[in-house]
Amino acid sequence: MKVSRIKILLAAVGCIAPLLNQPAFGYVQKFQASWEHSSWKVDSGSQRCALTHDIPRFGQARFEQQSGQRLNFSLHVLQPPVRDQSARVYAEAPPWKLPQASHLLGDFQLQQGKTPLRLPRDQALRIYYELEQGMQPVITFADWGDAKDQVQVALLPVRFREVLPEFLACTAGLIYLDFEPISEQAVFFATDSDRLSRATRRVLEDVARGYRKQKKVRIVLGGHADERGASAYNMQLSKRRTNMVARYLRSRGVPAKAIGTHVYGETEPTDTSSTQAAWALNRRVTIWLAEKS
Repeated sequence: MKVSRIKILLAAVGCIAPLLNQPAFGYVQKFQASWEHSSWKVDSGSQRCALTHDIPRFGQARFEQQSGQRLNFSLHVLQPPVRDQSARVYAEAPPWKLPQASHLLGDFQLQQGKTPLRLPRDQALRIYYELEQGMQPVITFADWGDAKDQVQVALLPVRFREVLPEFLACTAGLIYLDFEPISEQAVFFATDSDRLSRATRRVLEDVARGYRKQKKVRIVLGGHADERGASAYNMQLSKRRTNMVARYLRSRGVPAKAIGTHVYGETEPTDTSSTQAAWALNRRVTIWLAEKS
């Protein structure tokens, strides 16, 4: 019995440890969904997948991944802060789990505006994995009024695992890149053509000019076709379009070693509709800028 009491006491001490270095507050404002109504929802699209959690009276937590980019986490609020400030994120066990120590996930900066917290892939995955394991991430910071109270925003793990298969199925359909894009844009082509239009050449002139100014980036091209035609032909057409763009960039001073290419054919449409407008959007070469590896 004494051993059990000691374990519970140690766990309780661990639960408050992440808060010991926080300044003293007069009152704690807590925001979280009720256990009965807590939910996570998946928003699926051909270019974007989102996993969202509504927090009553506060806003929404969101995991999001766009085509060609990596997972990120963001916090969207109903009442935006008017100043930048620090925040601490830790994970604690929900009431139904055995007592265990809370642990710090990181210290971050909240920015002014309706999306005060944005976290890139590594930090986003830490929160994601805690929820997957049934833990409860909590974001703490001083209130946005006179900073005398502490605000605690909890992300409940209730029903998180239930929607993960749907979210993972959505992200599996996105373009995967083995690099982190700095920027992204696209140039477009006529039906069954790899000819560079005047508008396309103007865009490529700007891309080449930007490269010559900094030379600390590499250019990655992704060739696409619309859904009409055989798959093998569309892959070849996408390759020809990519090669034409690469050739033009080389003619404007971008070295071949700074240009990488991917070919997707019809497999990664911007718009999945079978319309003229959708086909026009899908006949493209995507241009990504990335840091040199």
